[in-house]
Amino acid sequence: MLHRNFLATSTRASHLLSPKGRIARIVGLLVAVTLTLAPALDVHARRKRPRRPAKDKKTFVEIMSMTAGATIYLDDKKLGVVPMEDPIEVTPNESHALRLQKRGFATFSTSFKLKAGESHEVEADLVPSGGILKVTCNIRRAQVMLDGKPIGRTPFDGDVPPGKHKLEVIAPGKTPAARLIDVHAGKEISLDIKLVDVPPPVIKKDTSVLGKWWFWTAIGAAVVGGATAAALASREVQVNPPQANLTLNIGSN
Repeated sequence: MLHRNFLATSTRASHLLSPKGRIARIVGLLVAVTLTLAPALDVHARRKRPRRPAKDKKTFVEIMSMTAGATIYLDDKKLGVVPMEDPIEVTPNESHALRLQKRGFATFSTSFKLKAGESHEVEADLVPSGGILKVTCNIRRAQVMLDGKPIGRTPFDGDVPPGKHKLEVIAPGKTPAARLIDVHAGKEISLDIKLVDVPPPVIKKDTSVLGKWWFWTAIGAAVVGGATAAALASREVQVNPPQANLTLNIGSN
């Protein structure tokens, strides 16, 4: 048994020492080295190769906002209003301007630039800045006053500071209308004002004796009579004696 193992070992040793055996051993070593280094070489080659965006990957921006009804603008183009469920596809490697607006709230604006295949989430909760006041009136172009200052004419639709204010609506020939309003930021107040004609002046009837016609008639008669008596008393009355007319007739007999 030992003799056979010795012969087999001797045979393998002689094979390795022969020229063909040395060549086979070198080839085997080269193959092993190649198989070991191939993955690393492949990764290194991929890193140096310029990357190209995958055709199936798109670039998106998603709007997250609690300000319902705010209008969304991307690059000055209106896209919709909050809430917007679907993400917005944008062009990669370009700068984009995003803006959200709503009356009574401060405008939100931001800009971003995304690489191909990236997605971006924007949180845009608008901050209330003032209230919305709408005033209609049965008189067109009536003057609208807020705390004594003119702010426009009817129909009025504008933004006013939050807080308590005195509102007045004025028109020529009409009785002014006044209201106390409490404006809340981000909220809307709508008023419909009815102006009425200015009433004519009221003349109060005198029910005393001074208001009776006969009183003033008697007063007038007394005044006239007194004036007449005074005039007669002031005149000089001249009485001429009667003149006697005597006629003498002498006749012949």
